[in-house]
Amino acid sequence: MWKNLINIFLIIFVYSICCIFIYNANQDHSTVITKKNKLKTAYATSDVLATIKIDKIGIDHPIYPLSNPKNNVDQNISILKGSILPDKDNSIIFIAAHSGVGKIAYFNNLDKLNKGDKVSFFYKNKEYKYIVSTIYEEKKDGYIHVSKGKDKQLVLTTCSKNKGKQLVVNCILT
Repeated sequence: MWKNLINIFLIIFVYSICCIFIYNANQDHSTVITKKNKLKTAYATSDVLATIKIDKIGIDHPIYPLSNPKNNVDQNISILKGSILPDKDNSIIFIAAHSGVGKIAYFNNLDKLNKGDKVSFFYKNKEYKYIVSTIYEEKKDGYIHVSKGKDKQLVLTTCSKNKGKQLVVNCILT
């Protein structure tokens, strides 16, 4: 009798733990239906720092805080150390993502941007609109060499199609 009760208790306990893990795993995003009856992923805002949107190349993706493990180019578009967010004076935001192939190659089409293209950065319920000002390649050495002007900047970077180089897209707040 006791053996059966213990087995039942263990089964219920393991089932409950599995349910908790499944529930927590699904808290990162959920599916909603927009007005146009299209499915769209809505990210949990509790752990999202900002969102970057680049219509020309189909980017609409959350940015996680530096301290969040999801702020990692091997999983997402990543904000880099040294970034000063747009609500601060002298702001400069460094954003990096992979290019190439695969589902994490978010910046695969970054080279399709041209001077004058628009990039939106949503932070603290405000949209910051940037315009692409310069696009260049530089030696990939672990650093991004950017001239900091008086304007607020958003700098996007990824590996270039040219070996040993990185693509840098410098944007200015409008």
